[in-house]
Amino acid sequence: MVLAALTWATPPSTSGPASQTGNQARDPEGLREANRVLEEEIRLAAHPQIYLLLNLPDRSIVIKGRGIELRRLPISAWQAIEERAMVGVFRLRARPQVARPKATPLDDPAQDPIELKDMPVAYELLFDPTLAVTVAPPFQDRPWLWAMGLMRDSWTKTVSWIRSTAAPDENASSPCLRLTLSVEAAQSLAWSVTDGMPLVIRRTTPQ
Repeated sequence: MVLAALTWATPPSTSGPASQTGNQARDPEGLREANRVLEEEIRLAAHPQIYLLLNLPDRSIVIKGRGIELRRLPISAWQAIEERAMVGVFRLRARPQVARPKATPLDDPAQDPIELKDMPVAYELLFDPTLAVTVAPPFQDRPWLWAMGLMRDSWTKTVSWIRSTAAPDENASSPCLRLTLSVEAAQSLAWSVTDGMPLVIRRTTPQ
């Protein structure tokens, strides 16, 4: 049942089945990567917890449950460090913080629930095993937040390089991703993630 759901939920190729088979035959590494991700998804789909599929070749983040696609968020652009290390299931340490005005003693929190518009558009998601995912809006949407995300991303790259240089034998360089999402997609992702949420990444450079 789970395998059938995963197969049904996979979007069809626009080039048709014959072309898709030919492309897979010419790209054995891509086929192995697709099979790896499918195996990890089958294990996750056996449980009720919602999970994320980050499809880098397709430039999309797919929110799934029981193998069924619940929502798809487009990625405008992305950059990766140590993409080859992004294998296996990662679990979110904590969801992004929501910046809200401080309540006064007379405010009733029950009358002011958190809404989608309260979600941040620039933030960092930290996963176990070690993986940092930086989310930022496009430059034209929020120039200041885009620049802040770029600086945070540069700092992450610098720390990763220093660690890998200091301990090259321990392969200390950690994988990092920078995702450029529209304001709506960034807020929807922040709204959807939960503590401990699993993440699977389909890479463009499998090994």
